[in-house]
Amino acid sequence: MPKIFTKTGDKGETGRFDGTRVPKNNPQMEVQGSIDECNSAIGLARAYIADEQLNGILRNFQNLLLVAGSEVTNVSQDKRLPFITEGNITQLEELIDDVEEELEPLTNFILPAGGKAAAHLHIARAASRKVERRLVTLRESTDVNPTLLAYFNRLSDTLFVLARYASKIAGIPDEVWVNPRNGS
Repeated sequence: MPKIFTKTGDKGETGRFDGTRVPKNNPQMEVQGSIDECNSAIGLARAYIADEQLNGILRNFQNLLLVAGSEVTNVSQDKRLPFITEGNITQLEELIDDVEEELEPLTNFILPAGGKAAAHLHIARAASRKVERRLVTLRESTDVNPTLLAYFNRLSDTLFVLARYASKIAGIPDEVWVNPRNGS
């Protein structure tokens, strides 16, 4: 295993898969960094989840986020690397449908709370939305796989539903938003 520090980034540049170097604030690196934040937030949520099925689902998300990060910086579209697919989006949609059957229907806005695992999943959801925004910015200067953008849109929806599910299995009800205009 190579050393963790290489000193090659000490001047504010980083390497891409194809060997080219770009500034660390390059829009692709901003997206990749946001994906890493989302992945880390999911990892933190997992630290509070005892449910093996939910833990496995989140582990799968983390693996796919590494795929997404490599896809963003794979400027030459090297086919040796995996890509996010429509099938990955379909899996998220099916998961949302399955989990929502176990939850009470939403009739109000809820607060991003619900225990430690749920709160961290809400942070991961917000991080997924950040990835979406960064991808839209990146799309202004380079081609972005539309499947990747759709994946993060659906991932944020999935993380919202899973946050509610984590609250449920922890025995914590959704916290309903109280409109300050009417106090209810």
